[in-house]
Amino acid sequence: MNDLLSFRTMISPTLVKIGFWLGTISSFVVGALTLSNSGPFGPHPMIVFLTFFVAYPVGLRVWCEFVLIVFQVHSTLEEIRNNTARR
Repeated sequence: MNDLLSFRTMISPTLVKIGFWLGTISSFVVGALTLSNSGPFGPHPMIVFLTFFVAYPVGLRVWCEFVLIVFQVHSTLEEIRNNTARR
């Protein structure tokens, strides 16, 4: 708890992971609603499928991985600092 209050422990990686799953679920819901509500003059079902069920979740995953890489670099730098402080 002390590490959390002194900002030594990051909560953002957990929030990024939660945001990824919420974004993926919302993309599937919006895609399903769009597919079920499209009439004869609506968007082509294959375009809707590729956008909401493939492209958006993959793009969101890549963005989240880029964000998580920053935190992984931070953790690695902390380990290096701790290892050099022991010597």
